Amino acid sequence: MEEKKKKGSWLIPIILAVAVAFVVRSFFIAPYVVEGASMEPSLENNDRILVNKTTTWLGEFERGDIIIIEDEENRHYVKRIIALPGETLEMADGSLTVEGEEIEEPYVKELELYAEQLEEVTMAEDEYFVMGDNRGNSMDSRNGLGYIDEDNIVGRSAVVFFPLSNMQMTN
Repeated sequence: MEEKKKKGSWLIPIILAVAVAFVVRSFFIAPYVVEGASMEPSLENNDRILVNKTTTWLGEFERGDIIIIEDEENRHYVKRIIALPGETLEMADGSLTVEGEEIEEPYVKELELYAEQLEEVTMAEDEYFVMGDNRGNSMDSRNGLGYIDEDNIVGRSAVVFFPLSNMQMTN
């Protein structure tokens, strides 16, 4: 009898470990890979980031947060929140204003190169306006992704964990 108990004793801990990993990844924190250059210089192509998914239930998003967005085809995008629900934004000669105040964007490299215009727009109560930090090379709310519904936000980026040379907090 003792031998039968010893042979199967590893099965329950493995099942529990898999279940815990599934719950954590599904509801709390998950790894994602940054693909492309749209978030440079903040995030590099192939950076591995951990995403805090609890923010989606708590609704704790702020302007400047780096978020993961999932579209209808289950593709994921990494972008920065520029305007929150209900806010009005406008862009002229590279200068971004939200609610009439000019927004400092230290994360955008060579901001003076982005002299684009964006007519005044107001977000609906469940929409976000997002952009990549590499404004000249980013599909975002200006040109393809459109305004982001809160239901399409997977979570907020927390940390770059790989490669080690790029390790940093992201928000």
